[in-house]
Amino acid sequence: MKAKFSGMSIYRDPKQSVEKRVRDLLGRMSAEEKIGQLCKLDGFRSYERRGDDISLKREFVESFSRVPIGSMYGLLRADWWSGRSWSTGLTPSLMERAVCLFQKHVIEHSRWGIPLLLAEEAPHGLMALGGTVFPTGLGLGATWNPDLLKKIGEVIGAEGGTAGIHTVYGPILDLARDPRWSRVEEDFSEDPTLAAHMGRAYVEGLQGGIFPKPNRPFATVKHFAAHGDPEGGHNSAPVHLGPVELRNIQLKPFAAAIKAGAQSVMCAYHSVDGIPCAANQHLLGDILRGELGFNGFVVSDRGAIPNLKHHRFVLDDAEACAKALKAGIDTDEGCIDFYSRGLREALDRGLITMEDLDRAVARVLSIKFRMGLFENPYPKQGEVAQVIGCAKHRRVALEAARQSITLLSNSAATLPLEGVKKIAVIGPNADTPMNQLGDYTAPQNRCDVVTVLEGMRELGAKRGIQVQYGKGCKIRSLRGDWLKEALTVASEADVVVLVLGGSSAADSESGFLENGAARVKEVELDSEFDKESGEGYDRANLRLGGLQLELLRQLRSQGKRLVTVLIMGRPLIVDEVLDYSDAVLLAWYPGMEGGRAVAEAIFGEINPAGRLPVSFPRSEAQLPVFYNTHLPRHNYIDHTGAARLSFGFGLSYSTFSYGMPQLDKASAAPGETVTVSVDVKNTSQRTGDEVVQLYLTVFGGSVARPFRQLVTFQRISLKAGESRRIVFSLGMNEMGVNNAQQRFVVEPGKYVVGVGGCLDSLQEVEFHIK
Repeated sequence: MKAKFSGMSIYRDPKQSVEKRVRDLLGRMSAEEKIGQLCKLDGFRSYERRGDDISLKREFVESFSRVPIGSMYGLLRADWWSGRSWSTGLTPSLMERAVCLFQKHVIEHSRWGIPLLLAEEAPHGLMALGGTVFPTGLGLGATWNPDLLKKIGEVIGAEGGTAGIHTVYGPILDLARDPRWSRVEEDFSEDPTLAAHMGRAYVEGLQGGIFPKPNRPFATVKHFAAHGDPEGGHNSAPVHLGPVELRNIQLKPFAAAIKAGAQSVMCAYHSVDGIPCAANQHLLGDILRGELGFNGFVVSDRGAIPNLKHHRFVLDDAEACAKALKAGIDTDEGCIDFYSRGLREALDRGLITMEDLDRAVARVLSIKFRMGLFENPYPKQGEVAQVIGCAKHRRVALEAARQSITLLSNSAATLPLEGVKKIAVIGPNADTPMNQLGDYTAPQNRCDVVTVLEGMRELGAKRGIQVQYGKGCKIRSLRGDWLKEALTVASEADVVVLVLGGSSAADSESGFLENGAARVKEVELDSEFDKESGEGYDRANLRLGGLQLELLRQLRSQGKRLVTVLIMGRPLIVDEVLDYSDAVLLAWYPGMEGGRAVAEAIFGEINPAGRLPVSFPRSEAQLPVFYNTHLPRHNYIDHTGAARLSFGFGLSYSTFSYGMPQLDKASAAPGETVTVSVDVKNTSQRTGDEVVQLYLTVFGGSVARPFRQLVTFQRISLKAGESRRIVFSLGMNEMGVNNAQQRFVVEPGKYVVGVGGCLDSLQEVEFHIK
């Protein structure tokens, strides 16, 4: 079919309102064309590359003739699952050409010339060849710096928008409530306030302010809702929580992102209180569009609609598609044949009406009209290769890695290192580039990733320090082939830097489910492949894998100063690491510039000031250990109930003192603002950052609230000896709660304010709401 444009139809006229244009186009479209707008095809499966020549696959051309799709996913994606690499995928110099090729075909071979909406992954950077790779979610959360997250969002927006991408899948707003869960690394925090601040900043930076902004993608936030609290830590397992906790904990980050202007929401796989998210009209309609005021479109996670049969929630495909559409899902993700056939059959059987289709299609078309895609469907020419992964963007990645590094211990001021002539860098994550990047990362050119070994050698050379290396072991393997060499290297050094942890890096042996999650074939404690985290890799045992602890013990027995660096994607049990090391730095997955940032922290070029965005357990038997429970956790008869490392914890090379918080009033009426001020002083001889944290404990009210709940915070930098007064305003957002009637209110009661640098050292004052 060729495009047939009759003069200046209403829908073609940019001077007309979006509502009129949508209504006019809907009136012209057939049922098949409407269904097509709700379907999304995989871009990475749809092209051929031979050298620098890009062409459309015959399968794509035939598929589009049957189902004129409205969206495309992952055209730029490259990884083991997609099968795309630097030799077979879209490099920055090819991206613009490929986008234009698909848009041109779609516009010219549909009756109404409707352009494609292009979507890509971007949880911690655009998942495309050459894209800037930032720390993963927990690392970004560890910065406690929304201003930095806004800059990161700007980088992702610039790289995606320049390449012609219209929406990116990010930020991830799940809460990391169970470290056994495989996707913990993607989340900002276990805490709704921290996740809300970071998510809002990402959206604001990505979209460039008021939506729409030319050449800027919009955010698709995910996974709605409560995906991070699955039963037993199993990915996509049922979630058991009631309406109060759902609203006061799990939905808070989504509410903030929607308020910031997020235009799309991805629903999750699992069920909440027995109802699958993909067919939950109360969740996707009453709550999302009603209570949260969302007016964009909803996309399913890949396979979430077919999975309704797995939930035993429907009898056949048509019923699954009908229930999803009527619940509020507008577009499917990656199941084009299933969804197009299912919707057609559902329409024929009377399970859905044309009005149901029109409602969903209108939301998709509205976005396209608002973005000006009918007038400007193609990206700017000649800019992609100059923007993606440029030096300016790498500097932001380096700053993110620096601010994410968390000092967990530092006995006898081991760090920063001084007076050292020879350093041994040991460990499975010392020089394994992909292990420090995390899941949802495109393949990297080796020269684009700075490992810890490379960072130490670079900075060591400037100081005349010799740096030697020994691998020691792998992440999961029980083979001891590398132990002897590493111990020999360590025995000849003044200081040992041991780099342990985990990995989310897929490999040629990884199997994948249809939705891209890794397939765990069998229980396997001894593996030559490092991957132990990332989507699909849930864990029951949270100890360091393989021979890592054996390597740690043997290095400790040598009596050398031992600095341990942890590069990993989830809170692991690190008791022995803390007990046996003279200093411990946590880098999470620090991204492409992570090794340089770690070396800077070790040598004192930066002063680490990351704070934990999650709590660390002492054992798996304690789980969950998130801090904001309703009652303080008591001890077991055989084990403490306390976390090993508390949420918000982190040391510094500086020291800080706090004055007593001051209130501007002792009592207030609901709706009034209470101002809290506190004096913070750097009591050391070194400039450093401090994260000032403010928690509330509320007595009285219609619902039980957490014993302590973070409500606001601020990361500040203080020079040696400098003192500063920090002022917080507590208003509706900080004091409010969704009550038993699901109304967001400030309730009368006693409010205890705790201010400090961590949960264990809060200064408290109180006020009353009358």
